[in-house]
Amino acid sequence: MDNHQSNAEQDAVFVRNFAIVLAILTVIGIGVYLLASHVNAGFRATLESADAVTERVAPAGKLNNTGAPIAVASTAPAPAAAAASAAPVSSDPGEAAYNKVCFACHAQGIAGAPKQGDAEAWAPRIAQGVDTLHKHAIEGFQGKAGVMPAKGGAADLSDDDVKAAVDFMVKAAQGGSAPAAAATPAAAAPAAVAAAPAVADAATKGKEIYDTACFACHATGAAGAPKLGDKEAWAPRIAQGADTLNNHAINGYTGKAGMMPPKGGRPDLADDVIKAAVDYMVSQAK
Repeated sequence: MDNHQSNAEQDAVFVRNFAIVLAILTVIGIGVYLLASHVNAGFRATLESADAVTERVAPAGKLNNTGAPIAVASTAPAPAAAAASAAPVSSDPGEAAYNKVCFACHAQGIAGAPKQGDAEAWAPRIAQGVDTLHKHAIEGFQGKAGVMPAKGGAADLSDDDVKAAVDFMVKAAQGGSAPAAAATPAAAAPAAVAAAPAVADAATKGKEIYDTACFACHATGAAGAPKLGDKEAWAPRIAQGADTLNNHAINGYTGKAGMMPPKGGRPDLADDVIKAAVDYMVSQAK
């Protein structure tokens, strides 16, 4: 009985921690999108004609002799410009990988991750040997202290990049220089992207929610999630019926093939929104 309770508690801790990590990865993805939008807007600005640029940067206080009101452009920063905040760039591949992905958990100790530069927290892990650290970072690991998703949830990182990031953090914990904490985009907090705009078309709403939250796992197959459009992977799930799929998506589910955190780690999303996202993914697998 005690073992059963212990296993249930461990499962609950795992689901909670995974949901936290998933939410953080969603924040990072939204931040990257905002940054890319801002950079692209700056590029388009360089394509303006000389006359257009002159007009745009004309002094707001110029003399008006026409008697007509002059429209003054707002000096408030564009949303993307205010929100975009990128991690510092480094020529060290380990530091670059840390700033790109690892800082999300290791800068604050989220999901039980040892904080960057915390010698005490890193000591027992370093004692396991660098090969073990590399293996856990690449393949993922769940222990009493927390959970480490494979490659920090960034499947696009190469094994060498992950190893370099581990070596970089180990060096910092042993007295090497640690990077300045990379700031998470302020405007990309989960609440800021709570739900897609209300639309009449349920299919459109489902796609918007997929693009906002579900893609984090269903685009890559993370945590055993069936990939979008993978008919073979979705077939046995669709066979269970829409009610079962919706129940698993809303309340969470752990099975042999993987696990689904409640609402994909987004408790702010309404049940109907989750159902719309499930319907969209099912439609892509038929």
